[in-house]
Amino acid sequence: MQLEPSALRRQLSQLLTGRSLIQLGIALAAAMILVIIFRGWVPPFAYREGQIPDRDVVARVSFDIVDAQQTKLLRDQKRRETLCYYQNRPQPIAQLRSALQNQIYAILEAKSFDDLSREQLATLKLFTDEGTESSTVTPEAALGYIKGLLSDREQLNKFSPALQKILNPISDVGVLKSLGHDSDQGNQRSIMVIPVGSPNDEAFYDVSAVRHADIVAALPGKIAEVFQQTYVGPDIPIFSKLISNYLVRELPETLSYRSDLSEKARNNAEATVQEARVSYFPTVSKLAIAGQPISRITHIPLLRAEYDAWVSELTTGKTISHLLAFIGILFGLFVFCGIYIYYQYDARVLSDPISLLRLLGLAVVTCLLCKLTAADPMRAELVPILVCVITMTITFGRQVAILVVTSLAVLTTLALGLDIVELITLCAGSCAMALFVGRIRTRTKLIYVGLATGVIVFLIHVSLDTVMGRFNALSQDGQSNTGFMASLQLVTAESARLAGFAVLASALVAWLLPLIERTFGVQTDLSLLELGDASHALLRQLAQRAPGTYNHSINVAAIAEAAADSIGAHGLLTRVGAYFHDIGKMFKPNYFVENQDQGNNCHDTLQPAMSTLVIIAHVKDGADLARQHHLPQRIVDFIEQHHGTTLVEYFYREATKRSQDDPNKEEVSETSFRYPGPRPQSLEAAVLMLADSVESASRTLVEPTASRLQNLVDKIAMNKLLDGQFDECGLTLQQLDQVKNSLVKSLTAIYHGRVKYSGQATA
Repeated sequence: MQLEPSALRRQLSQLLTGRSLIQLGIALAAAMILVIIFRGWVPPFAYREGQIPDRDVVARVSFDIVDAQQTKLLRDQKRRETLCYYQNRPQPIAQLRSALQNQIYAILEAKSFDDLSREQLATLKLFTDEGTESSTVTPEAALGYIKGLLSDREQLNKFSPALQKILNPISDVGVLKSLGHDSDQGNQRSIMVIPVGSPNDEAFYDVSAVRHADIVAALPGKIAEVFQQTYVGPDIPIFSKLISNYLVRELPETLSYRSDLSEKARNNAEATVQEARVSYFPTVSKLAIAGQPISRITHIPLLRAEYDAWVSELTTGKTISHLLAFIGILFGLFVFCGIYIYYQYDARVLSDPISLLRLLGLAVVTCLLCKLTAADPMRAELVPILVCVITMTITFGRQVAILVVTSLAVLTTLALGLDIVELITLCAGSCAMALFVGRIRTRTKLIYVGLATGVIVFLIHVSLDTVMGRFNALSQDGQSNTGFMASLQLVTAESARLAGFAVLASALVAWLLPLIERTFGVQTDLSLLELGDASHALLRQLAQRAPGTYNHSINVAAIAEAAADSIGAHGLLTRVGAYFHDIGKMFKPNYFVENQDQGNNCHDTLQPAMSTLVIIAHVKDGADLARQHHLPQRIVDFIEQHHGTTLVEYFYREATKRSQDDPNKEEVSETSFRYPGPRPQSLEAAVLMLADSVESASRTLVEPTASRLQNLVDKIAMNKLLDGQFDECGLTLQQLDQVKNSLVKSLTAIYHGRVKYSGQATA
């Protein structure tokens, strides 16, 4: 004798199967991803904008932080001190010297003042200060002074070297009429000058040395000094005055601002400035004041710097202990949700790897989006949570959605360092959204659901802020009406923002609904209504090729929907499934009685076994046709399960009769005359099986009265029950009785009697 294995051994043997290992691998992969997303090895950063600390927040470790404002001031100061670059082009000075010599030569060619041409006279006036109040020399006198000094060839030859001695220093330095940069762009007292073609030969000059006004002010004295050294005579001062008049008027600007080189110099100078840093010390330096809201600009950077410094100093032991604690939280949530789903809800959600992958994948993506949207200034972790709860309600049902999303809210709160107010707000919003969603027959319903959830979130958040004393914390004076109104405005603004997130989440789901249905393989009432449109290609083909089957499907859909609704099943899904359950008959419509003409039966020439194969084939043909037209899997399930493994009774009896009449034939096997199945796996499929059978059988009644219909439905339902067709769908005897009553009521309404009018033929 061998004892039955213990419960632990049975569980271990079940876990070691290939499917269980795949499921375990999916769960472990999801847990690892969550650890990485939330950085489970370090504590979270627990401060957000608007949060009010209960006590002063002091530094836990020593750290330095960059003083951005002071650093900017230092860098701006460095930029203002930087020498800007100007490029010197000496050619205009050389051209000025040549032009002066040529004009002197042109004037000397005239023998007398009267012989001057108009051009020569205009040139001569350039040497005088005619037109000004200080004019002392007339053009005629100026001609005399020039001729008197330079008529001699020897004196004329000295003129060019003298000009070079005057202008060459100016040419080497350059002339600048006004600075090309302002005080914020560089130094205003000195500049760097580079000659054209020699960018490396830069020179430093004071602005006064190159300023045009300063140069022309000193130019007459320089000219007088040079000519005194070059010539001898009493007219030298007057001649120097004439030359200086010309040069002062015609002296060109030779320096141009180089913005590219100057900006590069400013950037290089700015890069040399060290960041100004402020030091903070543990247990001494205050980072935030108790009772004052945390500012994103003032406090958050400081608290973040302290947090980073504290995390960097964590020991390996503390890191490992925190990681193990986080893994323990994940393990507890996984086990809690898994046990409930497996034992209390539907084990197929976890036993099917694809379904488990969808469930955990949605949870992981939700946590990732919460992590990305939780940072300031968005703080919108409510949006992914609400989108997740709507998606899970549509996909897995309300119970699983509330359980899993509440667990995700707890995990997100702990992993992101949120407070109790945020946790309760997330849980209340997700539960309200799951309860309000229900059946989605229109897209606008999601918006109404979002509005209703937004109202609840608003009221919950305002109430929590009141209970937690945030009004008193925000108000500077508890007795002041102004302080109360200011705190009320802040709290209501935050609550209204969260309510807006609820509406945004519902709008996102309305936009993403087709993608959600395709990804998770579900159908909402909205998509089912679109699918059940009579203009669908398959339904149009069915109406054209097999009108009797089409009419039968319409009647079955009507009575099946009412029966499904009577037991709380999905009536609309049952109706749409009934529309398509017999589409396989359109390939051989004449082999089915509802499409045959009176007296013309295709089965008369076939053996019962062959007729059975033709009849049974419509299930496989219909499923293949549905997959080709990309019908949802739930509709395909109706096609495959609406006959279950029932017996094709007519042809089975015919084959049995022929076998009894001919003793040489083998005994007929009942298995050969049964549909391949599977049996109905859902309440909706079981209801459709009954509705399909009773609708067909009711047409055989000569007088379908209520009592006869009742007996017919009871007989068919009992045969299906005893045949084991309802063993895998979870249909209870109470539900079966409700379905029978609904079917009888619907069939009675279809076959109701009418008042006979006068002159109408008798029955």
